[in-house]
Amino acid sequence: MSSWQDRFTQKISKVKEASCSQFESMVTDCLEPTFEEIRGFTAQQGLTAAVPVARAGIRTYKFAMTENAYVLMNFRFAGFEHCEMQAEVYAPGSEPKKLQPEHVELPNFDVGWVRRMFEHTLDAFVDAYVASFEGSQRDLVTA
Repeated sequence: MSSWQDRFTQKISKVKEASCSQFESMVTDCLEPTFEEIRGFTAQQGLTAAVPVARAGIRTYKFAMTENAYVLMNFRFAGFEHCEMQAEVYAPGSEPKKLQPEHVELPNFDVGWVRRMFEHTLDAFVDAYVASFEGSQRDLVTA
């Protein structure tokens, strides 16, 4: 590696560290409090919630109705100025469904965006569960 490449790599590393630090601040200020609020509400509806992954640059949240019916939401630092949210829905009797990834620039990573991500994803999860239940009922009637 040339001396210029070495210096450039060091500079880029500092930029990445600063951006990741900003992401972690947003996690503390926006993501974690919103998750706790949503966790409380969904617990009243019979769902359990957990944080299976919590490390620098990534957080994963799980909401479950049963052992085989759950949704995983993955928020991760992406690039220099973005957060990406990916979700995968698991419903009984159907293949896991990946939802369209959502991206936001760090300056727009706020409580409103986080709340929309939780609400949209949880709605998709319940819709998939209901659809799988309705499908199994149709199968019983036609059998």
